[in-house]
Amino acid sequence: MPFDGILVNNIAKEFNKLLAGGRISKIYQINKDSVILHIRAKGENFALFASCNAQAARIHLTDKQFESPAAPPVFCILLRKHLLGGIIKGFFTNGFERIITMEVEAVDELGDKETKKLVFEIMGKHSNIILLNKDDKIIDAIKHVDFTLNRVREILPARVYVLPPSQDKLNPEMNSTFELILNEASTSSRKISSFLLSRLQGFSPVLCREICVRAGVDEDKPVSGLTRDELNLIIREIQKLLEDLGTKGPRPSVAFDFDGKKAVDFHCTALNQYSTNKHYNRISDAVDAFYTLKSNWLFTNQQTQNLLKFVEKLLDKSTKRLEINLKTYEENKDYDKLRLYGELITANIYSLKKGMDKANLVNYYSETGDIIEIPLDENKSPQENAQLYYKKYNKAKTAFSYAEKEIKKIKAEISYLESVMFAIEAAQKPEQINEIRLELYEQGYLSQLHNKKSRKNEKIRSVHIAPLKVISGDGFEILIGQNNKQNDKLTMKIARSDDIWLHIKNFTGSHVVIRTEGKDVPESTLLEAAGYAAWFSKARFAPKAEVDYTFVKHVKKPSGAKPGMVVYTNYKTILTEPREP
Repeated sequence: MPFDGILVNNIAKEFNKLLAGGRISKIYQINKDSVILHIRAKGENFALFASCNAQAARIHLTDKQFESPAAPPVFCILLRKHLLGGIIKGFFTNGFERIITMEVEAVDELGDKETKKLVFEIMGKHSNIILLNKDDKIIDAIKHVDFTLNRVREILPARVYVLPPSQDKLNPEMNSTFELILNEASTSSRKISSFLLSRLQGFSPVLCREICVRAGVDEDKPVSGLTRDELNLIIREIQKLLEDLGTKGPRPSVAFDFDGKKAVDFHCTALNQYSTNKHYNRISDAVDAFYTLKSNWLFTNQQTQNLLKFVEKLLDKSTKRLEINLKTYEENKDYDKLRLYGELITANIYSLKKGMDKANLVNYYSETGDIIEIPLDENKSPQENAQLYYKKYNKAKTAFSYAEKEIKKIKAEISYLESVMFAIEAAQKPEQINEIRLELYEQGYLSQLHNKKSRKNEKIRSVHIAPLKVISGDGFEILIGQNNKQNDKLTMKIARSDDIWLHIKNFTGSHVVIRTEGKDVPESTLLEAAGYAAWFSKARFAPKAEVDYTFVKHVKKPSGAKPGMVVYTNYKTILTEPREP
């Protein structure tokens, strides 16, 4: 619950600074939970986004583009009727509750000025957006709530708006709050972070943990077990947080998980409990970035899992086909022996009789004249036995030749699918997943998404992402393909013949190219690029890995080869540690 009362209080101040006095020019309801108000203020255009989605309730400025339904919902029509063209008087909060009220001076149907209010309640599953008249009567709400849903208060047209029930928490700006905390601490068995959450207005779990981290106190320690010095440290950090927000202003931040890839939290202050923070100029920018990153991660994660399952099934089928063909190969690899049996029976046909179950014949192909025992069908004549072996020979030879070709083809397919698996697992953006989906479609693995050509399909086809670019410590440009399509484009189109091409040895991995610009490449850059080639491969977590390198002119793509598949010659091998860019 990072959208807590402290953040709400500070983002309301940000809105007042940017939007107060502005005119509402457009209003859209993009889905059942969310609205966007376009505002012209202080010579700039702003878009105020508000959502009461239970999993992502929030309000912030955004520069994202959203699609709106062709026909506006009833709530949107009412917002336009009462607020369009209105002047924003200000944004108001009630202490550190998670409620923002936007007051708007609008013109009614008679041309008279009248104050309307749009209330944004950011309270998880109880979030709502409510339009009020000047007397605080509800005109409408984006979500209607009657007594069957909430016995405490109804949110319905014509009802008088009342605030949600107080949680009986303490205002952190009052000195008396901390006297009470000190008094209660000695008898509470709660963990300190849980205790702060239960007693302080506006503090979310992430902020309570942050206070503990800043104070150097274990968040899981019982309050009653804290020393007076530890309690004073906790109180001082709470006071300092509020003082800094008031005097220095917010320091909006988005926090990332241990590998810096997934956005996990945000706030209007730095989150020192996480090793990676990205800071923004405005709270809205941080909130907008967090939900964009979260949405992208959720989409990418879901698409990744779907594609992985799909490719795993393809790999499973290919592996079973390989096993079948390997068995066929082994069963029929001695097909020449069957031809020999037929020839020896034919050569000795007059010395053989029907009813014999075997024949010991001289192998005239053998220099030593070995005797071969040949099984016979006693119900067949010698000629029929010879024909039977010729027939078995032709069948075995055909099966062997087919299996031999299939094994080569299936092994290449398995190698290709493993490279696709690697690219899927390494993908971090929706665009990268779309590019891989396109590749699978072009290779005939995925049927057309909607069978018919559609704008969506055309949009997916047009997605092309440039290879990752890194500048080496010596100033050389290093390009890294992140999937098979990028690998092909990088090696076959972007790279020049005198550039250096690198690839992990005997593993699936990315193509890496050093742009030489006609210069000699120092060993340090070669080692750096080799480290990247090892990192972007299945040898990523090995302590050391072998990487092959050669000039691009020695890298060829065989006719009909799958994306990313190449052959190379005149190469050297370097041993290096995998290196993350």
